[in-house]
Amino acid sequence: MNQTPATFWEHVFDLRERGQIPRVWKTGQLSEFLEHPIGPYSPGTVTTDPFNYSISMRGDKIGYFVQKGQAPKAWRVGRGQFRLIADPEDDMQTQEAERSRAVKRAAELRSQKRQTNGHPVGAAIPPLDHPERPSLQAESAPGSSELYPAIIVALTPTQRQALAGRSTEQKAMFIVHTHLASKYGGQVEIEEDHDGADLRVYMSGKSERIEVKGTESPTIAWPKLKVSSQKSHDALRNGETSMYRVVDVSGANPRIYILTYGRHFTLEPEPRWAVKRVTPKDDRYPMRGEPYRYDLPYDPVATDEWEARG
Repeated sequence: MNQTPATFWEHVFDLRERGQIPRVWKTGQLSEFLEHPIGPYSPGTVTTDPFNYSISMRGDKIGYFVQKGQAPKAWRVGRGQFRLIADPEDDMQTQEAERSRAVKRAAELRSQKRQTNGHPVGAAIPPLDHPERPSLQAESAPGSSELYPAIIVALTPTQRQALAGRSTEQKAMFIVHTHLASKYGGQVEIEEDHDGADLRVYMSGKSERIEVKGTESPTIAWPKLKVSSQKSHDALRNGETSMYRVVDVSGANPRIYILTYGRHFTLEPEPRWAVKRVTPKDDRYPMRGEPYRYDLPYDPVATDEWEARG
């Protein structure tokens, strides 16, 4: 680029032209160059803009701002992976052809969204029979007078049947997906997050990271609520992640408690060690504890088999 980058996507193009990021990149690779205090953009912009301005070559992913009519700037080529539609490694003719292809693809995806009332084509999570926002109720936290708002997710018989035989964790994930799809419709995109959270959610141009914790109990069940990894601990403690505690995961009306560190809970270390039995060994009796058998125990011993000692 001959001129100083002026927009977010011009900055990304400049990073590609300089070879500072690969052809296929993730948002984390942009952070060290574009985020405050070194770069000109906030962490939220660097995290969400690639999703907001991108589309998938295959599948039904379309960014929030592209859905609203903006031109797409990047292809989604994998989970959390992007490639510029107009990449500096390509010649001008290829870049122009890719732009035309992307405009056509964006129009197809917008049409698909309209035909499915905002729900992605082939969505794995079916919408609720009643798509209105779930109601709220309050439940007392054990040992505290503070009230925690609970989001009630009314599952349909079909959805409950789909949960049969699944683990508590899988049920909790399904319930959270169902709630988000009901609340935001086609404007929500949910991806797995392996950097200290279970999910990364993009909706209405914003993002949220969520740690999902499920239980069969009808209450929060604080004694059973554990955080296993150091990354999850740090993300919760730093306010980067919210905890969605899903209770009564096998019920018809499970509830979600949205908990934040410092306000609703703290984290205390509980180191655990597996205790394994050690079998003692005695050098004086090396055969102790070993299986043995007697062969012909009542037969006489031949004279020449005795060992004589002087």
